[in-house]
Amino acid sequence: MILETERLILRPWTEDDAEECFTYAKDPRVGPAAGWPAHTDVEDTRQVIRNILAVPETYAVVLKETGLPVGSVGLHRNDLARNDDEAELGYWIGVPYWGRGLIPEASREMLRHAFEDLGLQRVWCGHYDGNEKSRRVQEKLGFRYMWTSDDVAVPELGITRRGVVRRMTREEWNEARRTVGTRVPKVSDLWFRRLMLEDPDTMSYNHAWGGTVPFPEEEWAEWYACWVADPADTEHFYRYLTDGTGRFLGEIAYHRSYREGFYMADVIVYAPYRGRGYGGRGLDLLCRAAADRGAEILYDDIAEDNPAISMFLKHGFTKEFRTDGIIMLKKEL
Repeated sequence: MILETERLILRPWTEDDAEECFTYAKDPRVGPAAGWPAHTDVEDTRQVIRNILAVPETYAVVLKETGLPVGSVGLHRNDLARNDDEAELGYWIGVPYWGRGLIPEASREMLRHAFEDLGLQRVWCGHYDGNEKSRRVQEKLGFRYMWTSDDVAVPELGITRRGVVRRMTREEWNEARRTVGTRVPKVSDLWFRRLMLEDPDTMSYNHAWGGTVPFPEEEWAEWYACWVADPADTEHFYRYLTDGTGRFLGEIAYHRSYREGFYMADVIVYAPYRGRGYGGRGLDLLCRAAADRGAEILYDDIAEDNPAISMFLKHGFTKEFRTDGIIMLKKEL
């Protein structure tokens, strides 16, 4: 089976991946933290692929932009997940790709696959004490802490460690997917904004202003400094919309227009996630944030054939005026 996310292809491992896998698995910062020794040579990696990775429900994490594997993610049966309706989530990724959100992205797809495709009821996940990166991934995904065990055997390293166990049930996953919140993105998260701005379906509403918008990586730092970096800035507000698993859904923002002199709102939901009420909930969150930060009125100028107009009207906006195919909407906060 092959699974796909915005930036990744998740596919079965093959022995042809050995050299690329060894590039990352030889690093002592990767394997020992997860409980396995750093690989010693390409043949060692090839044997690991043959005996451990090339099994059902274990996937190479492949970057779409390069077509090369950079890590691994999978669902496993073991002493923690013994029943047919449960599994343990495991993952690792090469050091050059730490901090880019790739393992949370891959893991969210694995959880969706586990609960929706495989019909599992529980997914477990654990980490050894001190592995803060793994802990943050699990918390970001919405796993709940269950217990901590001392003297957990780590057979491949011949040692014992303190282990922390978390779990997610199918009901918790479904509830998390329905939850909508906001997050201040990092500069490295702006791949998602680029994805939306350059996606014709997502930007179809923007035809009156030219449709898709280039957002190359070399512009990210300057844009971030203007829109996000200064928490005291009252002229700009920008957040990602997320669900309870940390998945990016879209963006909400407002800024003071120097031409009109008032605050202009912006709500974008990534096209594959539309039709689920995320835009309306995001608009409510935006209005609340604007009011909390001292804004009294929000405006938005929308093409008159944009179906989002009805969403704005349902959430308290009114039509202020119409000109040249554009409707100006207004809400007093």
